[in-house]
Amino acid sequence: MNYQKLQTAIYEAGFDAFAIMPVRPTTFMLPILREAQKENRYPDFVDPDISKRINPKNLQKSAQSIISLAVSYAAENPGPAPALHGTISRSAWGLDYHRVLDKRMDKIIDYLKKHAGATECTKAVDTSFLIDRALAVQAGLGYPGSNCAVFVPPFGSWVFLGEILVDVNLPPTQSKEQDNWSCPIGCDLCVKACPTEALFAPGKIRPQRCISYLTQMSGSIPLEFRDKIANRLWGCDLCQQVCPINQKAHRSRHEEFQPVMGPHVDLEPLLNLTKREFLEQFGPTSMAWRGKNVLQRNACIVLGNQREPEALPMLEKTAREHPSTTVQEAASWAVKKIRSR
Repeated sequence: MNYQKLQTAIYEAGFDAFAIMPVRPTTFMLPILREAQKENRYPDFVDPDISKRINPKNLQKSAQSIISLAVSYAAENPGPAPALHGTISRSAWGLDYHRVLDKRMDKIIDYLKKHAGATECTKAVDTSFLIDRALAVQAGLGYPGSNCAVFVPPFGSWVFLGEILVDVNLPPTQSKEQDNWSCPIGCDLCVKACPTEALFAPGKIRPQRCISYLTQMSGSIPLEFRDKIANRLWGCDLCQQVCPINQKAHRSRHEEFQPVMGPHVDLEPLLNLTKREFLEQFGPTSMAWRGKNVLQRNACIVLGNQREPEALPMLEKTAREHPSTTVQEAASWAVKKIRSR
C-alpha cells in the first residue's frame, strides 16, 4: 500500500486532515461514559450500550483499520443578529455536512477498493453509535478541548468528523496509540461563557442544557432556558467563538459550507412558511431533519427575547392559527414577554 498515494487520494477527495490506526476499542472512554450515565449527563439521543459504542467491530466485524477524517467549516464571525432575525450556528450555514462528507468518503472507498485490496468499507458521520471524537483522539487526528470538541490543527474545533472502517491493514499515521481525553489547553473561557452552564467544567457537559441541543429538541423548550437562547435560532457557537485557538484557526476552503441559509434569518417569513416552502429553502441544510415546527418554535423564542413590538402581529397570528400547539405556546410566551417590556 503506497501511503503517499493514499494521502493524495484523501486530500483530493476533499478532506483537510486524516489519521489512520488499527481497529481497537476506545477503552479509555469507559470510565468517562459511565460517569456521564451515573450523573445523568449521558446524551439521550445516542445508544445507551457503552460496550457497543467503544468497539468499532460492532459496526463492521471485518474492520482492520480506521481512517479518521476531518473537514473544516471555519468561517468569519457573523456578528450580531439584526432585529427580527435569528442566528444560525456555523455548522448549519451551508449544505448538509452529512451528505457532503458521505460523497467524499465514497471517493476514498473507491480508491481503497481499487488500490488497497479492500472489499468491505463502512462510513460513519456522527449518525452511527461510534464515538467520533474518541476515535479522532485515539488515532492522533486531534486533541480534546475544554469545550468537549476535538481540535484539529490548524483548523481549531471548527471541524466535521467522520471515519471509514476498512477490512485491510493500512499503514498507521503514528507509532503509539493515544488515550488522552484530558484538556491540554490551560484555559476555561468556554466554560465561563456557556449561557446555560451546560459546560460546567473543562471537558464536562450536561447535554440537555446545551443550547445546540435545546434548539434541536422536539416539544417545548423549558422556560428556564428560553432567555438564555437569546438570538440563537439554531445551534450555538459560543464555546467555540471565545476560544483563542479557534479565533486564529485557518478558514475553510470549502464552498459547500458557505451560507445557503444565514448566518442570520429573517423570522417573519420563516413563521409563514408552508411545509413545502420550508423543504425548498432549508432542505439542502442540516436543519431540515427536525422539520419546520421546531424552527418556527425557535423563531418565536428569539422574537420574545428581542422584545420588538413590531413582532407582535406576526406572533399573535401564530399563537392563534399555527397548527402546532408547541409553536402556539412559544408564540404566546413571546407575546407576553414583549408586552411586559
